[in-house]
Amino acid sequence: MKIIAKSFAGILFFCNGLLAQISPPSGAQLNYNQVMFRYQEVEGAFLYKLYINSFDSLKAEIPSANFVYNDSNTCTLVKNLEFGKKYVWNTEAYSQAGQKISTSESYSFSLLKNDFNDPTIFSVSQYINKPAKYRDGIIWLDKYFCALDRSGKVVWQFPKSVKNAFIPDNMVDLHMYNNGNISFSNDTSLYYFNRDLKLIWYCHVSMLSHILKVTNFHHVFNRLPNGNFIALGATTEKFKLDKNDKATYTYDNSIILEFDSLGKLLWHWEFSKNFDTLIIKDVLKKYGTKNAKLSVMVHCNSVAYDSTYKHLYLGCRDFDRIIKIDKASKKIVAQYGPKLTNSDTKVFQTNLFSRQHDVKPIGKNEVLLFNNGEETEKGKSTVMRILLPQNAKETFKKTWELDLDIDTIPGKAIKYGSAELLSNGNYLICGGTNGRILEVTANKEPVWDLYLKAKTLAVFPFQLFAQYRAYYSSSLYPYYFALSINKGNPKNIKLFNEGTDSDSYLLEFFDVPSDTISKSLHTLTTPIIKAGCSYVVQSKIDTIKSIKVTSLSSGIIRWYTINK
Repeated sequence: MKIIAKSFAGILFFCNGLLAQISPPSGAQLNYNQVMFRYQEVEGAFLYKLYINSFDSLKAEIPSANFVYNDSNTCTLVKNLEFGKKYVWNTEAYSQAGQKISTSESYSFSLLKNDFNDPTIFSVSQYINKPAKYRDGIIWLDKYFCALDRSGKVVWQFPKSVKNAFIPDNMVDLHMYNNGNISFSNDTSLYYFNRDLKLIWYCHVSMLSHILKVTNFHHVFNRLPNGNFIALGATTEKFKLDKNDKATYTYDNSIILEFDSLGKLLWHWEFSKNFDTLIIKDVLKKYGTKNAKLSVMVHCNSVAYDSTYKHLYLGCRDFDRIIKIDKASKKIVAQYGPKLTNSDTKVFQTNLFSRQHDVKPIGKNEVLLFNNGEETEKGKSTVMRILLPQNAKETFKKTWELDLDIDTIPGKAIKYGSAELLSNGNYLICGGTNGRILEVTANKEPVWDLYLKAKTLAVFPFQLFAQYRAYYSSSLYPYYFALSINKGNPKNIKLFNEGTDSDSYLLEFFDVPSDTISKSLHTLTTPIIKAGCSYVVQSKIDTIKSIKVTSLSSGIIRWYTINK
């Protein structure tokens, strides 16, 4: 029997009639040190031994270390490989009786030099570490261009030394999704790519000129659960207070953009066309401008859908405001914050937050946000959850709040910052300009932190290393699976969850090859399979020719075609 597999990430190769995609392939240069080894399935194999030899340099001939891993399947995740080293690996397959069946050929790859581990430039300190109260994993930091492990060591990097089509000098909103792909925005461009830095799609502001004017992207670029993408862009709008005014003023016209899975613009919303711009003029008359550019600062810095996809929440930092938008009509249906002027009548008034960042809905009419507070304010920056009123009879309710002055390290942030509610109920907090990444429990107990400092040049002193946002992933492979089919009995199928998160799967069975469009004859959904565990599936079809497997957590799809 010959088993063939293919996925949206690419078509797998064949060798001697068996599935044989090899990863990492010989000659690969990796920018990360968590590696999923994938090797050839051997008929009759009960156990695989993965042998890895480490060499201190590309030219070294004698290994400096040797590692052996045992696995019942053809995928093995290995962590903590060392940057700047070469690795040579191969596998051996053994029968259930312990007899060696075969030995694979050897493959070599290397890890790029770590550009972000220089202690003369980067300083990562840790004051809090209670492993029993948080999940192991990695933290994505945009201004660091890296993902770090829980001890502050680099796991994934956007290396400065790599000659690449997109070398960012600025990076915002760097994070990885459930499908293993990554995104960030870079002033004038949006990038969506895989962990190996291979571009999937990107958008420069000039590529939208035939539809609308966008001069920059900023703050937000996210993949939505439905596979679309949401981003924030902006232009600068000019205006005069009246026709006799000699001065010309400006404000940022934020633009919300939604793209499909391939980067095609589907929908957009402009601040200037939907917000009452008379209020901006009234703000100017009342407060004047804060800078020599005659600019009225609005500064929208976050946007997110609620769970219904019917409404979006836009955070405006300098107006201390959260705006709720109806997707279908594009109308503003609610506003939350202080009253700016006498003409500002359509707002649910509150002084609970100011200069906020990273506003995101986390429940029905409830938002989570990072509250910087006023720059001149002596108080602390905080993270809070707020239940928003929906009518005049309701009031604001603060449902959770953490003051970031938890110890002797100042918690005050001037700008930036984020908060993420994790699956275990903890909160991952990026302290923005205070340089601290912190995780706390729902009971506000600090359980983990990193304190970041950096130098712009080696001769300069260390300064706080501000980050826009921080995101959590359990690993570089949160959702990853493999399928094994009994060659003598193709109805007996074993599904392995090789990722680091629990997952469930939809299996669809066909009596035609995978490249033939047809309706499945039988489908089933597995229960939730914990990471590192397997599940045996019994098909009801006697003549299986192909199986489609979908990860319900990540949307990753793989086809397996069986040829007898």
